[in-house]
Amino acid sequence: MSEPINGLFGKLFDEAGEQVQLTQEFESNLEYEKESYTVPGKFLKSHKVLNGEGSGSFTVLKADSRLQRKIAENPFAKYNYIGRLKEPGPGGEEAILYTGVSFDGTALLTYNVEEMVEADFDFTFDDYRYISSMV
Repeated sequence: MSEPINGLFGKLFDEAGEQVQLTQEFESNLEYEKESYTVPGKFLKSHKVLNGEGSGSFTVLKADSRLQRKIAENPFAKYNYIGRLKEPGPGGEEAILYTGVSFDGTALLTYNVEEMVEADFDFTFDDYRYISSMV
């Protein structure tokens, strides 16, 4: 029986191969646009995938302002990121390269005096490729 995967060993790397500061959460998704059509004699409609869209988000504990500043100063830029989840021991590794990453925006300054400062980043991506996957 397989063991559940521990998210503690997940990491995010930017286009320079640098680990993104203290990433606490990461998520990426594919959403498909479908069109429905009717088949004569069939009660339920059928569906055809027309295209898709890649999006995601990540949350970091803020250690500096480099990423926010990079996004704010060039909102048109596109980047490449690698999301990696490695299970210690024989569990293996899953890694995905996201290309054409474009950020939806960035908070310039936020804080709460009773909490560590977090920064959230929503993004879209133009393409992806599995580098490795867990079997």
